[in-house]
Amino acid sequence: MTPEAAPLAPEELARLPVFPLPRVVFFPGTLLPLPLFEPRYRAMIEDCLEKGPKALAIALLKPGYETDYDGKPAIHAIAGAGRILAHEKNADGTHDIVLQGMTRVSLEELEVDTPYRVAKATPLEDQGGEVPRSEVTTLLACATQVAQVVRQQHPEFALGVSVQDPPHRVADTVADRFVAEPARRQAILEALDVRERLSLVTDSVGELLAHLASHEAPS
Repeated sequence: MTPEAAPLAPEELARLPVFPLPRVVFFPGTLLPLPLFEPRYRAMIEDCLEKGPKALAIALLKPGYETDYDGKPAIHAIAGAGRILAHEKNADGTHDIVLQGMTRVSLEELEVDTPYRVAKATPLEDQGGEVPRSEVTTLLACATQVAQVVRQQHPEFALGVSVQDPPHRVADTVADRFVAEPARRQAILEALDVRERLSLVTDSVGELLAHLASHEAPS
């Protein structure tokens, strides 16, 4: 994570504000810029900044959320939690924030009187034994080829990880960069076994690379 932020403390995790979103899955070690314009989420960020915790959980809404969006639609219980790294309040009362991903969490929603949702968050640790370096290099080889295509339109694009990084960090960062479909991202977030996570990300990036190659091939 860059820059380094303090881990979430037990007292922060005990009552962590939850921001449910329809297409956003938040990975540890990544940065997430967000605009906050709904009144309940303006209240949430103001409480976070004034009272604490200066942290949030980002939870993916389950399908069908549209029928109860203004209430408490169902969310996935495993979410990404992050610390508020930057904040700006705009003249119209809206806010722009940047979150730094810290950890996967399991959410147990609490009954509260705030307009926004709050949960007890339990950190989820990476699982599994040592990951063969060959599996990391396979993913990075695919990701590097996709990055080369991206740089044709965005020369400043950086992959952000290398073979020297821990396997869990490689998987999360590449997923954040190149896996777009929310359900796939959620499956990767929920994969606590690092080898399984690497496999899911490698499959997704391999499919993306094949798609790009088919569109670049001469007709």
